[in-house]
Amino acid sequence: MRGRVLCVVVVAAAAVIAGGCSDTKRPARTGSLRTIPGAYPLRLTVTHAADGVAPGYVFVAEKKGGEPGGPMIADNRGRILWYRQLPPPLEATDFRVQTYRGKPVLTWWQGRINKAGVGRGEDVILDSSYRQIAIVHAGDGLQSDLHEFQLTPRGTAFVTAYKEVPDDLSGVGGPKKGWVLDSVVQEIDIATGRVVFDWHSLDHVPLSESTQANREPARDASKKRPLDYFHVNSVADGPNGTILISGRNTSALYDLARAGRILWRLGGKKSDFGPAQAVRFAFQHDARLHPGGVLTLFDNGAIPKVEPYTRPLVMKLDIAKRRARVVKTFLRPKKLSSPYEGDIQLLPDGGAFVGWGGIRRATEFASDGRVRFEVKLPYGDTYRAFRYPWVGRPGDPPAVAADRGVVYASWNGETGIARWEVLGGDDRAHLRRIASAPWRGLETDIHVGTLPHTVEVRALDSSGRILGTSPSVSVG
Repeated sequence: MRGRVLCVVVVAAAAVIAGGCSDTKRPARTGSLRTIPGAYPLRLTVTHAADGVAPGYVFVAEKKGGEPGGPMIADNRGRILWYRQLPPPLEATDFRVQTYRGKPVLTWWQGRINKAGVGRGEDVILDSSYRQIAIVHAGDGLQSDLHEFQLTPRGTAFVTAYKEVPDDLSGVGGPKKGWVLDSVVQEIDIATGRVVFDWHSLDHVPLSESTQANREPARDASKKRPLDYFHVNSVADGPNGTILISGRNTSALYDLARAGRILWRLGGKKSDFGPAQAVRFAFQHDARLHPGGVLTLFDNGAIPKVEPYTRPLVMKLDIAKRRARVVKTFLRPKKLSSPYEGDIQLLPDGGAFVGWGGIRRATEFASDGRVRFEVKLPYGDTYRAFRYPWVGRPGDPPAVAADRGVVYASWNGETGIARWEVLGGDDRAHLRRIASAPWRGLETDIHVGTLPHTVEVRALDSSGRILGTSPSVSVG
C-alpha cells in the first residue's frame, strides 16, 4: 500500500548505513535512511579522482561535537560501504584495519572529547563480520584517550590516557600549587585486560622540556584547566623491543626501554640526534618506525608557525650514530597548514596516504609525490585517515524497505556487491525478478513502478553470484 514505509532491518546495535557520493552543492548528510530510520550518514566529496591508487578502501572516523558521526569505510568514489553512527556526545577516532590473532580486524577509539583535546572512553575491536570481539579499557582506574589504540603481535594493545596531578609549576612560570596533565602510556593484554606496561611522563620528562613552559598555559594552570605539558599522541613498537612515543607539546619523540627509561630523544629541546636542520619539526603526530631505520611522522609545525606549512615526513635514522635526515615529504601542490591531528601511512608501492587532521581532507600520493586521490569531509574532521584492503561479510542479511513505487536496499559492510535485484509477487512463494540496479552506496533506491504485495532484494557480485537475500516484506 502506498503512503507507508515497511522495512526489515537486522543489524548490530548502533550500526547504520551510509551511501552516495555528492557534489559540494548537495546537503552534507543524507536524510534518514529508509532501511535504518534515524541514521544520517555523511556525504563525502572526491576532489581528486582516483588514478593508479593502491588497493583497498578509505577509512575515516568523522567527528564534530554535538553532531552524529562515527567510523566509516568508503570507496574511491566516496560511496560509503559501512558506517556506525555514534550517539552524541560520543565521538570516534583512529579507525583502521589491524591484525589480532592472525586475522584482520577493525579498531577504533570511542568516547567523549573535552575542549583541551583529551578523550575519555574505550577502544573497540570488531571482526570481519562486524561482530564485537573485545572492548579494551585502560588500567588503574584510567579511561582510554583518543590518541592511540595500537595492536601488537603479542596480543596486546598500546593505549594512551591522561591524569590530572597536583604539582609545583613555579619552575616553568606557573603557580606553586598548580595542576598538570600526566601523559600515560599503557600496554594492555587484550584477552585479560591486564596492564603489562605502564609509563608516566612526569616520572621521566621534566616540565621544562615542554613548549608550553613559561607561557600562558603554564601561568594559568589550575585543577579545572591543568597544564598539558607533554600531550602523548602516538605509541608503537620501536626497534629491538623498545617503545616509540610522541609528545606533541615537547615537539619530540622518545624511544623507551621496557623498564621505562628513555633511550633517546629525537627533536625537542634535548634531541640526541643531528644535524639540527634534519630534526626540525614541531607539534607532530603519528610517529612510526619502519624496517631499515625509516621513520614517518606528521609535522604540524605550521600552527603555531615553526614551519611554513604542514609536512608529512619520511626520515632515515642511523640510531647507532644518532644521525637523522629527511628523505621525502608528501606535499599537495597547494600546501596545507593543519592546526592539529593528522597522520601519514606508507603504502606498499612506496606511496603514502595522508590524513590532514583539522583540514578534514585525506590525500593519497604516488611514490614520486604526485597526488592520485583526495577526498573531503563536508565539516568536522577525522583524527587519522587510512587506506586498507578489506573484505567484509556481515553476519546479518540485507535490509529492504518499500514505498511509493521505490524499493530501498542496503547491506551494511558487504564489500562484494555489484548489483541489486528486486523480487516481487503476491506472496513469498510466488516471487519473480521485477527490477535491478547497480549498487550505489549502501542504500540504493530502485524504482519499480507499481509495488507488488510482497518484495525482497538480493545482492549480486560482479559475476552475478547471489551473495545474500533480504527477508521479504509485505507492502499492502
